[in-house]
Amino acid sequence: MKRITILVITLCLIILSSSVLFGCGSKATDDKLIKAGLESAAFMKEAVCSETYRNLIRSTIDNEPDKVEVVSNEDVSNVKAVYEIIMDPETVLKVVWYLDDEKFNDFKNLSDQLQEKLISGAYTSFPSWINSSTSGFSALSFATSFANRDTIVCKSLKETRNFVFVFETGYPIWITYTPEVAGTVSYTSFWIVSDCSQIDSVESLMQVLQINNIPSLEVEKIR
Repeated sequence: MKRITILVITLCLIILSSSVLFGCGSKATDDKLIKAGLESAAFMKEAVCSETYRNLIRSTIDNEPDKVEVVSNEDVSNVKAVYEIIMDPETVLKVVWYLDDEKFNDFKNLSDQLQEKLISGAYTSFPSWINSSTSGFSALSFATSFANRDTIVCKSLKETRNFVFVFETGYPIWITYTPEVAGTVSYTSFWIVSDCSQIDSVESLMQVLQINNIPSLEVEKIR
């Protein structure tokens, strides 16, 4: 009996250790995603602050001196807080693609591959929806022009996750991480043209981004 008890305790400890080290949402996973996010933020700031780069893409975006100045004065190496936006696919599809119940039933009749494609596109389009809703077309154009896409290796990530990086001043950055094949994770980073200084809590983030009335959406501060 004693040996069985010891065996059960040992198995429980192994399971617990595995969940801490490899489970989705673990500190190790979060640290890796946040590190990649900060590197992406630095790269995005470099693009915004480069006059040469801005001139080369002028055909797709009008020069935005006010937004360039905001980003130029922003310290993206020192994140004030990181929030996770938790949404189920149905919520994202209904918000971004404006699917009503009838269209959502049509969506469910698609193949799994096409469903995944639409869901993935909806997640990465969500920050564009926020920018257009809160700040208009110029914000949407700015954020789209300076978006960044990259990949990392993170075998522990098993589902799409959305982080918002908030700095002391300047604009927040929204990053969507999506697990791919062979343990790789693709991620897309967007500026959110809103004032970081107005965000100091879950409630203020939801209010500034105007996502506080979206059903089934949750926000959690993870750093």
